[in-house]
Amino acid sequence: MIYVEDHGKPMAPNGLKGKLTVLTGAEKSEADLVVAGDKLEAKGVKLAKGAKVVAALTTSAAKATTVRFTVK
Repeated sequence: MIYVEDHGKPMAPNGLKGKLTVLTGAEKSEADLVVAGDKLEAKGVKLAKGAKVVAALTTSAAKATTVRFTVK
């Protein structure tokens, strides 16, 4: 699940879509991110400690944002 904020204030993810990519060692898994209430959700992806994750998001105005992080 990904919660979206604008300068620390919660923001509704309306119009956002994207893809979540998880790299665990040599394994790669992907899932679509879809709006689920007040968050974006990717179903079927397992996050293990040390996994590298990339969330590629696109707004309804076709602006792209990429977020990268490592699961602790």
